[in-house]
Amino acid sequence: MISMMLAAALLLADAAAQPAAAEPAGAEQAGKKAKVNKDGLVCKNEPVLGSRMKTKVCMTAEQWEERKASDRESIERQQRINPPSN
Repeated sequence: MISMMLAAALLLADAAAQPAAAEPAGAEQAGKKAKVNKDGLVCKNEPVLGSRMKTKVCMTAEQWEERKASDRESIERQQRINPPSN
């Protein structure tokens, strides 16, 4: 149940970010307050489910894109298996 809620939240967050896809990657990262360190890692503060604290997650830009694609695929797979009811 929690994983489906997380997947839905990721889908909504991704849908909200798609209009900014026409902008360069640097502009998108700046809008989300992501910071690139000297090693080329992009660090973001992500919320933790069930907590008010955020955790700092650092990955390369390529890894962030892979994670985004993987999250999207898992959401679509869940929706095919368990279609939302109205």
